[in-house]
Amino acid sequence: MANYIIFDKMNKKLVTKPFKSAGEVFLREFYVANYAIKTNLSDIGAENYILNPKLFAKNFVKILAQAGKNGETIITYDISSYLSLLFAKNFIMDNADVKEEMENFLNPFELTTDFLADALHINAFIIEKDATKHMKKNLKYPFSDFKAAFYYGADIRSDEYSNRELNTFFDTIDLKRVRFSRELNPSGYELLRYAPEIALKMAGNILLDAFDSGADFLIVNDTRTFYLMDTKRKEVERAVGREIPIYILTLPQVALMAYGVTDKKILGFNAHNVKPTLL
Repeated sequence: MANYIIFDKMNKKLVTKPFKSAGEVFLREFYVANYAIKTNLSDIGAENYILNPKLFAKNFVKILAQAGKNGETIITYDISSYLSLLFAKNFIMDNADVKEEMENFLNPFELTTDFLADALHINAFIIEKDATKHMKKNLKYPFSDFKAAFYYGADIRSDEYSNRELNTFFDTIDLKRVRFSRELNPSGYELLRYAPEIALKMAGNILLDAFDSGADFLIVNDTRTFYLMDTKRKEVERAVGREIPIYILTLPQVALMAYGVTDKKILGFNAHNVKPTLL
């Protein structure tokens, strides 16, 4: 059986509670992982990998090596955190000179690049076959009256979010899945600092597409998307010139509600700007 450890150091400037609070409870209920990596390191954004890949990889190599030494798989709550760990590991393993440099960096800590941990986004665990079977046996709150869309974003990895597994999850909780054309479009977050109007319109068009396709809510997998589509909703609506009556949820929140959890603090609903109304 795999051992897991949590990397929960998401960007502190963004809203993390809808991911972290619900995710912690879900993993604890499954006896998967109840302790996090002890580090001052925070997710610096997977998009920054391209600026200096070697420095980026060095930022994450120690926690990858420590978890690997312990035989642990790292679970992240945020897709950016997952991609950061994935990019760092792949860059090290694919470049012999970088691997040697990282080996020298790790030697004083009695760690090695020979055992770098795998990373797993929590969504991949939630929709995994055994987790879905467990959910089916313990379903308390079917979503029969709701339709939802799932936003992958531009950084989707097909091995992490199989459509078949995701559809099985939706079917298990009796939630109708709505497909929409902008499921894989960039959210606009990377442009927010440089071209805010364009970024806000990109996010607004995704929300409008999901809503006009019939979704009651949109499920997202990272804090950056949540920030754009929930925290900055008023600005997004002004950018597209239209109100968008759809709220944002995370997959851990949906999974917990399916198990019958109604405590809004545990679910992290108090951190939402656009308050969910399905409870």
